[in-house]
Amino acid sequence: MQFWRSRSNGRRSGAGTWKVVLAAILAIATIVGAALGLRSSGGERAVGYTEIAQIAATGAASEVRVDGERVDVTRASGERLTTVVSDAESRHELVQRFVASGVSVTFASAEGGPLGVAARVLIPLIALGALGATLLLRRKKSAAAGAFATSSAAGRVRFADVAGMDEAKDALTETVEFLQNPATFGRLGGRPPRGVLLTGEPGTGKTLLARAVATEAGVPFLSASGSSFQEMFVGVGASRVRTLFADARRAAPCIVFIDEIDTVGRARGRGGDSASGDHDQTLNQLLVEMDGFDHTTGIVVMASTNRPDVLDPAIVRPGRFDRHVVVPLPDLRGRMEILAVHARPIEMEGVDLAHVARGTPGFSGAELANLLNEAAILAAREGALAVQVTHVERARDRVMMGAERRGMVIDPEERHATAVHEAGHVAVGVAAEHTDPVHKVSIAPRGRALGVTHSLPERDRHLYRREYLLDQICMMLGGRAAEIEILGTMTAGAADDLERAAALGRRMVAELGMSDLGPICVKDPSARSQALLDRVEEVTRRLLEEQLGRARRIVDERRAEIESLVRALLERDTLDAAEIRACFPGDAAKKARWSARPALTQGS
Repeated sequence: MQFWRSRSNGRRSGAGTWKVVLAAILAIATIVGAALGLRSSGGERAVGYTEIAQIAATGAASEVRVDGERVDVTRASGERLTTVVSDAESRHELVQRFVASGVSVTFASAEGGPLGVAARVLIPLIALGALGATLLLRRKKSAAAGAFATSSAAGRVRFADVAGMDEAKDALTETVEFLQNPATFGRLGGRPPRGVLLTGEPGTGKTLLARAVATEAGVPFLSASGSSFQEMFVGVGASRVRTLFADARRAAPCIVFIDEIDTVGRARGRGGDSASGDHDQTLNQLLVEMDGFDHTTGIVVMASTNRPDVLDPAIVRPGRFDRHVVVPLPDLRGRMEILAVHARPIEMEGVDLAHVARGTPGFSGAELANLLNEAAILAAREGALAVQVTHVERARDRVMMGAERRGMVIDPEERHATAVHEAGHVAVGVAAEHTDPVHKVSIAPRGRALGVTHSLPERDRHLYRREYLLDQICMMLGGRAAEIEILGTMTAGAADDLERAAALGRRMVAELGMSDLGPICVKDPSARSQALLDRVEEVTRRLLEEQLGRARRIVDERRAEIESLVRALLERDTLDAAEIRACFPGDAAKKARWSARPALTQGS
């Protein structure tokens, strides 16, 4: 395209300018060096001190010139001799001999003559000029080079390759139609969308969706990251914004995509330092470009972020980003479609993707792709001919619970304490009515944890009830309850549990209004009174104490089942749902829920 040829020509022009400047600097340095060397290039013959001393004794010299340690002697015949006398006393004695012989002796001026003065003036100027030229060219190069890219024909993504986000694709259909036929929207006086902002959790496929829109519309795709507008030079960010939109006008119709726009679109006025000023200048230029270009040329600006709350209000208003498209985490059907897309290049045997989707609630598209990739890596490492169910199970455990640390040696007493702690979590999870079914428990060290208890939701949850949240806190505190009731002590292994339980309890009290304080919302502590904050902390503390007492009662009532589970953990390290169920035979309610949930190893 001519668009990219013009950019390439600009880069060649910049390189040519740099070569001219460098050649000029070298030429000036060569001229100065040649001028300074004229004095030593007049046919002088270097001799030793002895020969010069003999000439001084005989007086066979017509002129002597002393320049520092250098002594130049001109004989009566016109021959010029030179030597270097570094010893000051010897040099003084030599001069005295010449003077005694009646030879004219002169000393070079400390100023060095016109050439010396010129050298002292020109050399610093040349150095400063070279430094300034280098910085200027580097700034221009930084402002114009490398920040933007376009998609090539190879590896293009279409809507058929983007699974699990049908609603988002439907919302972007009009954008594709506008790029293909802009005149359609202006026929009845309508205005096409100027900008589309994609928001959602990390890994949900916002960038992939933008590339699919460009491919479906068949137009160039200019992409830039928000951080690419930031540079050490003040003003480079605004210059890069101008360059990006100038390129977009030449390539129109096209899509301009800015990834992680919260980097450059963050709200203005955050500080008075130079960095904040440069950020505000870059954002102002972006606002002007988005509101100023002619939309009949077919330019659509798309951007993605997972932090829409920090964006400046001026950039998200209608007229700049007209459409806000939310890209949510995929539901069960979406996860099945995403797994089907990522499973195409992978050889599988006996793996039911529907059951994998049921066992991965809350996974994003990127996490699902990583799950299948980990399973393929495990299978290849073992030399298997295809990915099997066991590989997917182990890959899911690795993704959810962390990599197993097989080489870590644990003291038997600490291993027993870890088993008791995890058994306490399981006991509360089994007894509490509103908790998710326990999927697996392990005392094999994974990541930074010595043990882990993992539950899998029965379904995708979009609305959390108070009873469910209380049971979650109770289950988090089940490990500490088991330490108190069975071990008669406390360990540091409950630190993470306490942190998560306190955070959830504080949110229930301060943001969700699920406490005796009533419907309050204290998201910004600095805007609230200290008395209210103290009451929030006190109510949160009481809530945690109540759930800890409840967990201790459950542990005390199920001591026999917990001891059975501890023995099984010490023997096998990791237990799945069926083995856990065997240790709690009296829990009919949970047993029904367990049996109702299919495992990955079962067929559809």
